[in-house]
Amino acid sequence: MNNNLVRLILVVVGVLILFSIAVAVLKFAVKVLLPIAILIIAGYIVYNVFFKRKY
Repeated sequence: MNNNLVRLILVVVGVLILFSIAVAVLKFAVKVLLPIAILIIAGYIVYNVFFKRKY
């Protein structure tokens, strides 16, 4: 085998592994962190509308 071909195969496998890890992290962020962030932002807006004192 050519040395460049072996290097190309290793790079492609590495990129595929990194891509699959990135997709897994993104799925976790969308399932868990995004709803929490939406609730925090909604709570902040409600707090500002109802309880913020105007000086």
